[in-house]
Amino acid sequence: MNRIATVEKVVVNSVMAGCLPEYIPVVIASIEAMLHNEFNLNGIQATTNCISPLAIVSGPVVEQLGFNAGDNVFGGGSRANAAVGRAISLVLWNIGGGYAGEIDRATLGHPSKYTFFIAENSQGSPWGPLHEDMGLPADSSGVTVFACESPHHIATGSGYILSATDILSVIANSIATAGSAAMNCGGQVLLVTGPMTAQKLTNDGYDKQQVREELHQLALKPVSLMKSNKFLNPEHPFHWANFIDQNDDDAMIPALRTPEDLLVMVAGGWGSGSGFNGVCHGWMQAGGLAQTRSIELVSS
Repeated sequence: MNRIATVEKVVVNSVMAGCLPEYIPVVIASIEAMLHNEFNLNGIQATTNCISPLAIVSGPVVEQLGFNAGDNVFGGGSRANAAVGRAISLVLWNIGGGYAGEIDRATLGHPSKYTFFIAENSQGSPWGPLHEDMGLPADSSGVTVFACESPHHIATGSGYILSATDILSVIANSIATAGSAAMNCGGQVLLVTGPMTAQKLTNDGYDKQQVREELHQLALKPVSLMKSNKFLNPEHPFHWANFIDQNDDDAMIPALRTPEDLLVMVAGGWGSGSGFNGVCHGWMQAGGLAQTRSIELVSS
């Protein structure tokens, strides 16, 4: 709707969502991050795809404001997660006009259009925080926004006697889903690694960059399969046929065009030996690309 998201209007929507006053800087930082050109908020609001903006908070602010980063991280049970996520949705509705059937033309959508907010589990992570990967100092607090599908739950058996490659192969097969926008047209994918899986990979010598690189090599589908999946016309500017010979049935198409297209973070609880993780596919290369803003809390 090209309206102006003034601080006053953002606060009004935050109050309606149940935010405490100290949550407001997180809401504002999230909205600011979504206004980057690379996020393409107009496209996100209007696409027929089911994507929705996910906000991910990381750093000291997680404990300071009581965000849930552990068990049931995508679910309920935390006022901070629910209220900030809901405030963002209300801003997109009431200021941006993203109402279903009007500007929002998502064919199916998903429940996270109500609230889509998680926190990174720094206590359970052997790696650096997500906001550091995005260019902020490691000891700062930040919020990263990424427009994506709902999480696909993956059991990797991380608690059993399996190699890191075995675990990553399971994750890779889930990333390289034939009907996903990422498989057909590239773009970013978010891997939400459970603490058990992250620790297992670390014990086997993997850091986040090595995880990205190996999944880039493993998350593949053959041309023969993708030719039978008429997801998009090959003339689409982001289509895999623009960089892979579509006449070579044995050629392999990477779901991740580059290792850097994979966002990696740790969240959730320890869980059972199944080693649960989640994959959220993004919106090809048209927008919704991850953006990060620092969070500066206002002292009382």
